[in-house]
Amino acid sequence: MQNITLQLKKLGDRNINETKVLETDNPEYNLWELKNGIRVFYKQVKSTRIMHCGYFIDAGSRDEKTNEAGLAHLIEHMLFKGTRKRSATRILNRLEVVGGELNAFTTKDKTIIYASIVADHTLRAIDLLTDITFYSVFPDKELEKEKKVIYEEIDMYLDTPEERIFDDFQEKVYANHPLGVNILGTKDHIAKFSRKNILAFIKRNYASNRIVVGGVGPWSPGRFIRMLEKIVAPVKINPGDFHRNTFEKYRPFNTKEKTTFVQSHTMVGGPAYPQEHELRPALMLLINILAGPSLNSRLNLLLREKHAYTYSVEASYQTLTDTGLFNIYWSCEASNNQKVLKLVLAELNRWKKPLLSEFQLNKYKQQFKGQMIMGEESNLSLMFLLGKSILDLEKVESLEYDLEKVDNITNEQLVQVANEIFSKDNLSTLNYLPESNN
Repeated sequence: MQNITLQLKKLGDRNINETKVLETDNPEYNLWELKNGIRVFYKQVKSTRIMHCGYFIDAGSRDEKTNEAGLAHLIEHMLFKGTRKRSATRILNRLEVVGGELNAFTTKDKTIIYASIVADHTLRAIDLLTDITFYSVFPDKELEKEKKVIYEEIDMYLDTPEERIFDDFQEKVYANHPLGVNILGTKDHIAKFSRKNILAFIKRNYASNRIVVGGVGPWSPGRFIRMLEKIVAPVKINPGDFHRNTFEKYRPFNTKEKTTFVQSHTMVGGPAYPQEHELRPALMLLINILAGPSLNSRLNLLLREKHAYTYSVEASYQTLTDTGLFNIYWSCEASNNQKVLKLVLAELNRWKKPLLSEFQLNKYKQQFKGQMIMGEESNLSLMFLLGKSILDLEKVESLEYDLEKVDNITNEQLVQVANEIFSKDNLSTLNYLPESNN
């Protein structure tokens, strides 16, 4: 079992550029803390020619005040619109001209700015990422233009039921809490935002102890950290005194909404275990069995292969440090929706009693572990995993450690999970129905 923990220690008796080494139990990962408090992670993959690198900021839509809905996402857009030394055009061209990619995204609790590039140009990428993360100027003219881009993004989202229903479901589950606020915000809120609002949010949330920078690529760890000591360590940024309101109050709901969509779209789910809960692996396995990505998931075999009620059914489980969210989503002809709902709820209830033999359980474990191993083949996904884990948990669990957790899942745990997460008091339903069927 290998569990990577972060413990500060000096480089022997020396202090190289005041960079601290963060001790790990696994030599595959390298962790440091720069003199300004920003943490650095790196994993060397000698077989690749591509470097994936990025900044991970522990600030997202849940950190917005009541009048700031959509501000974190707007800032993510505006980071590309000019710095003290680069125009928006120069930013967009800087990596593209050498075949690289520059991107960013915002979640409920994170802002991630990253690049993928041929490793020979890593210095170019880190320099640009640092420039836009810490030295963006947010020009008023570009701000007004980008607001219109986000208006279009909101309209596009409203026309996409599979995305809209997930956000609406979150809004209802996390009612009266920042986690329930749509990441995109509203047009009314966005229209009122100014450069002053942006700078206030950044000052409040972009603190050194909430920022991690790192990469996955072919460079040696020493070469990578020496580069960051030159480019990132000089950034002046203060540590923050940070507090988030945890989610506590939840009321289950059963909501039907009229829509202009042709099909019925439905989501069933509710709150679930947070990141470090001991039953999180068991719930992950159960979600995978029910409606994971494999074609042999139980609900896919039942709803598509047996009854032909739906093209696809999907289940997901997202975790945060203080809560989680589980859901099952499908779309179908409105006339079939109640039949599908009845079948889904019946399947969930079956798991409240022992359902699998040890042989069947081990087969599902092998399938799930295979998916986990294949998932680590993506170096970009691995970089995202490392950055988020360090911010949230101050540790990175190795793949072997996670696989061992799966091996240790028992039938009794699956039954306990089903009785807690699939209980009547925990399940909610949101259904989009075509207007003609209301």
